[in-house]
Amino acid sequence: MNRSLVIFVCLVMLGPLALAVTGCSPVSPQVTYYSLLGSGLADKPAASQSRLAILVGPVSVPDILKTSQIATGGAGERYQRSEQHRWTGEVDRDFARAVGEQLATRLGTEQIALYPLDRHLELTHQIVFDILAMEGTLGKEAKLAVRWSLVDPKSQTALVTRRSTYSEPPADGSYHAWVAAQRQNINRLSEEIAAAIKTAP
Repeated sequence: MNRSLVIFVCLVMLGPLALAVTGCSPVSPQVTYYSLLGSGLADKPAASQSRLAILVGPVSVPDILKTSQIATGGAGERYQRSEQHRWTGEVDRDFARAVGEQLATRLGTEQIALYPLDRHLELTHQIVFDILAMEGTLGKEAKLAVRWSLVDPKSQTALVTRRSTYSEPPADGSYHAWVAAQRQNINRLSEEIAAAIKTAP
């Protein structure tokens, strides 16, 4: 038999086996990670108010936000969790850090700490959050609903308690645009909290 023909026959016989072996090792889809920290801060920090020392948190979140997969939908519809689009860390900590960075810039203070307090700080304010919803449909809406209280750390009394709801249309149907819209919601919430701190007793 011709040598070339022998090689061809061998390749044909081994072909299904090679396919079976490679078929057991599919390429995993790429995972993209997102954070609530991002752009949107004021270009210039506010005038320094070093007397302010703010504790951000605790932050309670719904069970749907306690996983790394980004969940969209809600508001009477089913949630969809994405395996390929995930948060970089725990949503409650990421949310608190995003609010803290906003307040530092808006109020001109670097004395911002996340709950639980792990260093000595003579606190002037604490903000407690209950995230009621962080949902919406890709390409249509990013919704954030939060009940929050501005607390006097010394007396442990609430100076302000509000429920704030924000809705932002994403720029397109991507997860990147949806997360960016949620960042804008957090920016608006932080602006409201900063105004409350400025006018609080």
